[in-house]
Amino acid sequence: MNAPKRTVLFDLHQKLGARMTVFGGFEMPVSYSGIIEEHLAVRNSAGIFDLSHMGEFEISGPHALATIERAFTNSAARLKLGQAQYTIMCAEDGGTLDDLIVYRLESERYMLCVNASNIDADREWIVELNGGRAKFEDVSDATALIAVQGPVAVAILAILADFPIADVPRFGIAGGQVAGITCLAARTGYTGEDGFELFVDNDGARQLFEAILDAGAAANAKPVGLGARDTLRLEAGLPLYGHELDRNSSPLEAGLSTFVKLGRDFVGSAALTTQRDMGLKKKLIGLQTDDGRMVARQGYRVFRNGDEAGVITSGTFAPSIQRPIAMAYLNIAGKNPPAVGEPLEVEIRERKTRATIVRRPFYRHGEDQAASTASV
Repeated sequence: MNAPKRTVLFDLHQKLGARMTVFGGFEMPVSYSGIIEEHLAVRNSAGIFDLSHMGEFEISGPHALATIERAFTNSAARLKLGQAQYTIMCAEDGGTLDDLIVYRLESERYMLCVNASNIDADREWIVELNGGRAKFEDVSDATALIAVQGPVAVAILAILADFPIADVPRFGIAGGQVAGITCLAARTGYTGEDGFELFVDNDGARQLFEAILDAGAAANAKPVGLGARDTLRLEAGLPLYGHELDRNSSPLEAGLSTFVKLGRDFVGSAALTTQRDMGLKKKLIGLQTDDGRMVARQGYRVFRNGDEAGVITSGTFAPSIQRPIAMAYLNIAGKNPPAVGEPLEVEIRERKTRATIVRRPFYRHGEDQAASTASV
């Protein structure tokens, strides 16, 4: 078994007192001051994350767009310069190989940000699909990624940036210097909050991370580990590869049809078209346990009308709303679709616990949580 890799910020994490774990093949910080404290810092102020374990690929040249259009469910042909989009990479049968973000950096140059655990498999798959037509480069090992997320994240970065970073739109990307370090600043994130993900060469990563910490100290911004990153994304109802997304689940089943542009010839399009036309066999839902205490964890069985009907994909205690939340796949072939407010049961510690289907996201900043109109 190979030893875990370390990001360029590993020594800084140790200096900051981080508790470490192995994730996606990398030794990464789980938490520094505590998961709940870090979670609430992101919701109320800002958090700084090391995401340098993520993979970055560049595809360029006259055939770059054709490769991207063939490889992914969303249509990058709609992207203007400086725009980004969330998309999914599927197998021919519609199963999910990975989810990622595509950034259009120049007219014929794109960057892909992929999940850490899938870097090698994604690279091989895209290279084979590309067939040498476009220039492909894996820049993962040379690239660090620092995320700054939260209601004051943009204000902190605006102090440090030499360009109008606050003017970059949601799912936009722009180049410039932050704290004297050249980077690509993408207004994307995985927390349900506003903020940026900063792509930077390894050499400048530590200086950038420390400068953001210093600039955010007065606002109580904190370094944040993977523990709070997971509770934040789950409150936002966002899928995680290996939980809600995997080889046996399609983006349609995961409720991501917005990011699947059918009528195009991409890998998996025929299978996904059939799924759409014939009906889904399972659907991703949000739920809460009725007692507000018991946490439904990944792998726990879900029952509907007394019959086993699905499985929990992710579950946690949500610090922002002070109760347990979870997502689950429900088998729905030949049955009525699940509805918000419908009762279920989850088997927790060999006992069935009452639960209720609720809307996702479970939490949205600045919105009355009862007023959410998002999907199940």
